[in-house]
Amino acid sequence: MSETRQYSRGEWISAAVFFVIVMAVAAACWPSSSDNSSSSDSSKELPAQPHDSGEAAPTGGLTVTASRFNEWPFTVDAGVLRCEAGAVTFEPPAGPRYAVNGTAKDSGYPAMTPIWADDKALGNGLKVDISEVLDKGMSLC
Repeated sequence: MSETRQYSRGEWISAAVFFVIVMAVAAACWPSSSDNSSSSDSSKELPAQPHDSGEAAPTGGLTVTASRFNEWPFTVDAGVLRCEAGAVTFEPPAGPRYAVNGTAKDSGYPAMTPIWADDKALGNGLKVDISEVLDKGMSLC
């Protein structure tokens, strides 16, 4: 007879966070139905000014605030969102720059766990969805 393994709360939370991140990255990479470009050239010209929902930050990136998003995943009210070579980072006023996606984490930026807000609706230590902020960050690439 085999015994059933009991997973700890931390293992469940880790699995849920991993799932949310994977889904957010997949959604950001999936072509949208409004993308009508049929060009096989995937290179993009960088815009002179960042897109909506923020002001250009003096050191590069995009200054973003909680009021400009439907779901704000951070415990701070504002910061600078950047994308460099596919690495999306968020820097609150008190620093440091945190990884928002796996590319940034692989580049050596610390995990955003210290400023990632708990989702009160879901409870159990699950975190607020980061997909909206991740999408905005990826649009800066």
